[in-house]
Amino acid sequence: MNAESKKVQAQCSAERLYGFACDFRNFQRLLPSQVEDFQADADRCSFKVGGFVSLTLQYAERVPYTTVAIAPAANSGSPVPFRFVLCITPVDDNSCEALVRAEIEGGNPMVTMMIKPKLRPALDKIAEQIQYFSAGI
Repeated sequence: MNAESKKVQAQCSAERLYGFACDFRNFQRLLPSQVEDFQADADRCSFKVGGFVSLTLQYAERVPYTTVAIAPAANSGSPVPFRFVLCITPVDDNSCEALVRAEIEGGNPMVTMMIKPKLRPALDKIAEQIQYFSAGI
């Protein structure tokens, strides 16, 4: 199952947005309110969702100025295998477009069914936060 956020206009260069996204310490202000106990260093973060699921994430792929992919760390206890991918498209020297994609493969079908209706709104919220905070990046 894949889902994408709406595409948003970021008021910073693709290079600056990519640099921001390559440090987990910047992520807390982008996450929805259901995320609790957020802890991060540059390369990993951990948090709870809804008070019951704990996750540890790490970078799975980084392609300068276009793509940042995040996935659960080994033995992180994720109920489903997934990746979040930030896709960045340069527009000009001072702006870019961004969207967030979720890729979920396999895993527990019951958990996937529970996540599916909440996924697109959560991705849209993260994209909106990127748009909102982009001028200050």
